[in-house]
Amino acid sequence: MKIPIINIKELDKYFFKKYFFNFFYISFFLISIIFLVEFVELLRRTSETTNITLISVFYLALLKLTESIGFIIPIVFFITTGATCKLLSKHHEMVVIQNAGLKSFRILYPFIFFAIIFSIIYLSFLNPYFSHATNSYQKKEQEIFRGKLSKATISKSGIWLRQGSNKNKIVIRAANFIPAESLFKDATFYIYTKSNNFTERIDAKIAKLEKNFWIMKGVIINKPNKKVVKIDEYTLKTNLSIKKIENSFLDPESLSVWKIPGFIELLKESGFSPTKHQMYFFKTIFLPFYLIGLILIAGSFTIKYAKTKTENFILIVTVLVTGFLIHALSETIYSLGIANKLDIWVASLSPSFITIWIGVYFCIHFEKTN
Repeated sequence: MKIPIINIKELDKYFFKKYFFNFFYISFFLISIIFLVEFVELLRRTSETTNITLISVFYLALLKLTESIGFIIPIVFFITTGATCKLLSKHHEMVVIQNAGLKSFRILYPFIFFAIIFSIIYLSFLNPYFSHATNSYQKKEQEIFRGKLSKATISKSGIWLRQGSNKNKIVIRAANFIPAESLFKDATFYIYTKSNNFTERIDAKIAKLEKNFWIMKGVIINKPNKKVVKIDEYTLKTNLSIKKIENSFLDPESLSVWKIPGFIELLKESGFSPTKHQMYFFKTIFLPFYLIGLILIAGSFTIKYAKTKTENFILIVTVLVTGFLIHALSETIYSLGIANKLDIWVASLSPSFITIWIGVYFCIHFEKTN
């Protein structure tokens, strides 16, 4: 029997094209479902809000959709790889490849190449856009559903906090924060009425946040048209807590991956923990390796030739369970890293490399048994 001569470049182009279109169809299908779910949920939440139009809800759903895209990218790659390999096997294209003397997992090369190109585009263009959209949604969501903006921001000028009550509104700026003592250094309190009229300014060398109260020391009080008052200690009621303040900072998903290192430095300088942002940064940067691992795992199971429908069904179920377990393990390791139970580098790198090692093992194993 004459062995067919195959042009490797043309073959790679063919597989790349197949994978690209399957990736597009599956992405569109999953994103459409998520959008419909988000749209219906936002309709429910805004049903009692009279000043929100249907177009506004549609726009909010589009913005919120960007939060989910980063989460579904690995899922899309996993499903696309499995579906593409199964279609190739179904149409007997895998048999032709094997008869030509090529390794079965050779068809995964174009898929991996696509993952690398996609990752470059995602990190360079899509991630900054999605983070901007996520940030916009979070601001609008706070304004519409909570009636207020974020209580805390951080910049080079220091830490800025906001607190409000039935009587007044207070804007707070602190130069630094000592987390072990819940202590803010060189703090300034700007107090306004509910109608935004300035009433007084309080400067404190130290402001300690205790339950429902600010305890200030080295205090200077300035009121319009009144003498400056200096006192050793001053108490001010508050509804803030350290947990509320930390939760009010920008979510890492709402920052471009390229802006996160600068924000991490600001958090460190201000005394807040940057672990959550560091974990997100490394997780995003190492995304290409994780995607390659998922392609190897999904491809290794679905490339294997199944003699019967039962064997084919078992392989499909096995690859789905394996994919779920890998994803669950990766998220668990990621959570342990955020909780400071694992070293940041270990928690960031291990999911990608564990996935690649498992994928390589199954590729070699199934190639021998085919």
